[in-house]
Amino acid sequence: MRRKIFRLGGTLLVLAVLAIVLVGSAFVVDQVLHRDRVGRNVSLAGFVVADGSTEDIDRVLGAENAVAAAQPVVIRTEGLTIETDAATAGISVDEAAVTAAALNAWEGDGNVLERFRSWWRSLRGSVDVPLSYELNADQVEQFIDTHPDLVIRHPQEPGFSGANGGFEVIDAVDGLYLASGDVVASLRAAVAAGPPPYTVDVPATPIPTVHTAEDLQNALTEANELATRLTVSINDRTGIIGGESVRRWIESDVVDGDLVPVFAEERVQTSVETLFTDYADELPTPQFTVDEGELHVDLGVPARQCCAPGVAPLLFEAAVTGTTKAVELPTVRVEDDGGQSRAEEFGINELVSTFTTNHSCCQNRVTNIHRIADLVRGQILEPGETLSINDFIGRRTRANGFVADGVIQSGHFIDEVGGGISQFATTTFNAAFFAGLDIPEYQSHSIYISRYPYGREATLSFPLPDLELHNPTPYAVLIWPTYTGSSITVDMWSTKYFEVEQTRQTSWKIGSCTRVNTYRERTAPDGTVLEDFVFATYRPGEGLDCNGNPTVKPPGADLGNSEALELVHLSGVLTSKPM
Repeated sequence: MRRKIFRLGGTLLVLAVLAIVLVGSAFVVDQVLHRDRVGRNVSLAGFVVADGSTEDIDRVLGAENAVAAAQPVVIRTEGLTIETDAATAGISVDEAAVTAAALNAWEGDGNVLERFRSWWRSLRGSVDVPLSYELNADQVEQFIDTHPDLVIRHPQEPGFSGANGGFEVIDAVDGLYLASGDVVASLRAAVAAGPPPYTVDVPATPIPTVHTAEDLQNALTEANELATRLTVSINDRTGIIGGESVRRWIESDVVDGDLVPVFAEERVQTSVETLFTDYADELPTPQFTVDEGELHVDLGVPARQCCAPGVAPLLFEAAVTGTTKAVELPTVRVEDDGGQSRAEEFGINELVSTFTTNHSCCQNRVTNIHRIADLVRGQILEPGETLSINDFIGRRTRANGFVADGVIQSGHFIDEVGGGISQFATTTFNAAFFAGLDIPEYQSHSIYISRYPYGREATLSFPLPDLELHNPTPYAVLIWPTYTGSSITVDMWSTKYFEVEQTRQTSWKIGSCTRVNTYRERTAPDGTVLEDFVFATYRPGEGLDCNGNPTVKPPGADLGNSEALELVHLSGVLTSKPM
């Protein structure tokens, strides 16, 4: 019996040894086969590593990294929120750490017994290796340091401004910015705590001001010293700028690192130009002249006004030095083009009409014709303006360069100072007629004189009859008379507006006198046709009225004067010839 017991015990011992050998051999073989591979029943973040290879680990980690990269990351600080994703923020799965953890999932502390116990547990259970994450600090710092809103608030240096009349102080305020090092520290703590998404609160870092309250007070003291009265000179005129006005120009600025008072250049420029608006030169009137048929324009000396750029430094230097001398301020042209565009607005650029009448030379009347031509030459009739020759010339006197010659009075020729200027009136009347001007005031000669267009002429005396010209066009008209010893020509320069044509003439008797109507058509640019007429009433002869009765002969009436040129009855019978 005892022998049987020993025999059974020996068998069990052998079996136990064999079992140990088999299990140990299996352990050894399995360790060799799974060297550098993941143990049995190991998963990563819930995904089973099927074949235990590192390639399988890489596949799983690649998929997890793609998911993690798109997770939102929010960085918050005072007055600023930055939203991005984990990839941009430099956050990713720590593949090396997770791989090592997976490979060592069933490993003990390294001794054989612990490793055997871990191997034995792997036969009966499973283990899930959690993901861990890492932060690329360099990438985070680059992302933050290049962000456009890195500076949340720039520091506000202390300062002041006198724009409203008194110095208003501007308090110092520190700036704020987001420090990349603080962001790294906050994200690193979040990454260590768990998987994304992440929202971190980062304290803003202050940016201190450069200047102190003492610097501000020193600058204010200097500013009060600058607010003093200044004397200026503009276009040879002297002006005064009061201390209160100067104070409004002063503000603080940083110059070479120091907080100092300065003049606000734009404010100074605007202020001075406003104060001395009346110091501007008057705009010169363009002078239009005609020489040998060519039109010329003299713009005159360009008008100048206050002020050219650069006024502030001149006045600042005067305030700093405390000079009592007048500061000469630079002027600028009132018109950049010197008046060229204003001259062009007149519209005087072409000859629109001309008319010439002839006369005998070397008579007193020629002196008068030349004198009135000289006085009227260059006169400009602007749009809508009316020119009265009598108002413009005034009474013809010897003091004004006129001499005595023949005029018609009560149907008789007498001598009077200014006699003969009716030839100028008739020539001007015809030039205006064909220029398309209105002629609201005129009177024909009472006796027809053959050197003038029949029914289309005018006389002139003082105060009446007068000759008035009205400009109905949108362009100014330049009146330019010229003469020779035996002719007078009146040119009118403008921009041609009307096409003018004398269309017909009618006449009928008024007692013994003859009334003549001369019609014209003026065609405007839009095709509108305006018809009007001028008229003349002629006596039957010298010294006769419209009833055929003799008129009273004024004292001094004498056909021997030079005005008695080829007087012609309407019947065509020659009454007299020049004496």
